[in-house]
Formats: sequence, C-alpha cells, structure tokens
Amino acid sequence: MRTGIGATVLFMLLLVLTACGSRSADWSDEDGQTQTVAGFRLVQAEDGVRDWMLSGDSAVYRETDSLLFMTEVNIVFYENDIPESFVRSDTGTSDLVNGATVLWGNVHAENINGRTLDTDLLNWSDSLETFETDCLVTFVMPESTGTITTIHGRGVILDTSLSAVGDLVIRESFTAVSTGELPFDE
Repeated sequence: MRTGIGATVLFMLLLVLTACGSRSADWSDEDGQTQTVAGFRLVQAEDGVRDWMLSGDSAVYRETDSLLFMTEVNIVFYENDIPESFVRSDTGTSDLVNGATVLWGNVHAENINGRTLDTDLLNWSDSLETFETDCLVTFVMPESTGTITTIHGRGVILDTSLSAVGDLVIRESFTAVSTGELPFDE
C-alpha cells in the first residue's frame, strides 16, 4: 500500500515538474471536454456593426473554462464597421469569458495609417481595448510630413488602433530613429 502511495506522489511530482516548462499541460483532456475546429471565425458586433473579428487556421476550445488555443491567428479591429487595424501571430490563447487574449510567435500589428508593431508576445484586453507587452518591440510610425520614426524598446501599451494610451511610454531603455526630411524652422 505504501509503495502505491509513494509511486503516486512521485508521479504527481514529475507531472508538476514537467508542466512548469510547457503550455501543453494546460490542455489535458482530463480537464473537461474539448472541441477542435479548423478555419474558425469569431465576430464581436453590436447592432450589426463589427467591433473586431478573431480568426485562425485551427483552434482547440476547452469548454470547462471557455479557453481557446489558436494557430495562425488574425484579428481585425473595426471603426464604424470599417477595418482600422490588423494583428497576426503564429499562436495564441483567448479567454472567451473575460476577453483576455495572448498572442505569441511573430506578432505583427499594423493600422491603416502604416503604423506597425512587431514583438514576440502581445496581450489584448477586449474590455480595456488595449494591447500590452513587456517584451522587446519595434514600433514604426510614419508621419504626414514624410518622416518615419522607429522605436526599439521593451514594453508598451497601445490602443487597438496602435495609438498611445495617454503618453507613449516605453518601460525600459529604448532607441528612436527618425528618417526622412525633418521640418526646419528658421
């Protein structure tokens, strides 16, 4: 009897240790029913006017906690039902109850004005309508004057149209490079 309990405890310890370094432990079939879909699309709309559309090549949906694990993720954000910005990543998860989405792997965001953001991990909060990351970012901002400012740094908070939420704050050391003709006041 003692050997069985010891083996069970050892097995549980090994299971916990292997789960620390991998996301796959979150997707155990023992946690509840799962559904796998290919070519999915979710749309948030109010009175027929789209706010955003989340789509991907494939997804695993875990019913017990409404968690969606996605591959080849695409998100389109709309302003008055017109596409305003786009985000894509290799993979992501979305908590369909609280509206928190985490994207990782070659995350690229761009808006209709040519602003782009590239990073490895990006959090989107549907309720706050913001993107946030603590990872390294490259943020490119073309201006109407013809200049292009490129900012490299760690951590940023932006709204879904890739504009700053309040002041643009890069949390750790960063570099900014502007190219093109800068206006000269005489």
